[in-house]
Amino acid sequence: MTPSEVNSKLVEYFNELLSVENAAIDRLQSRIEESPIQEARARLQQHVEETRGQQGRLQEIVAKYGGTPTDSKAHLSAPKPPATELMKKTIKDTVKSVTGDTDNPLPEEMELIRTKEDAILENAEIIGYKMVMQIAGRAGAQDTISVLEQNMKEEQSMADWIMANTPQMLDQLWPKIQASVMSR
Repeated sequence: MTPSEVNSKLVEYFNELLSVENAAIDRLQSRIEESPIQEARARLQQHVEETRGQQGRLQEIVAKYGGTPTDSKAHLSAPKPPATELMKKTIKDTVKSVTGDTDNPLPEEMELIRTKEDAILENAEIIGYKMVMQIAGRAGAQDTISVLEQNMKEEQSMADWIMANTPQMLDQLWPKIQASVMSR
């Protein structure tokens, strides 16, 4: 490959990471609005700011390597489990809420689902950064590795926060979930 072709290929990988960060901003802002846990909303807001920094750093790298930073947004997928009772209830309750029934899915149950998705997505981003750092190293783009590593460490910090705080979040969420189950 010529140096130009290598740079072009690197730009593709950097823009792929950027598209994930672009989509992450929307998801994080949505999560801030929907989370019933104040500490989670505060940490998510902090991660929005980190993610904006990650976007800026990736945009600089893309431009430095002769590319145009993408404004596209990746599809952030999380594993979709089979229709468990919780998911069946959520779907049934959503239908009820659309048809005018006042029985809505518990925000506490949705928070557990979303927190699990958050952890999965953060870890997927970490893997993406690790892979692109290895590619950059092999392609001779050593100057990008420290920037990519900084972004990866911010993602790791968020993933670690989720894991460390899940027990406290569950302590806050479980009583309402349990009360709902007991009142049926």
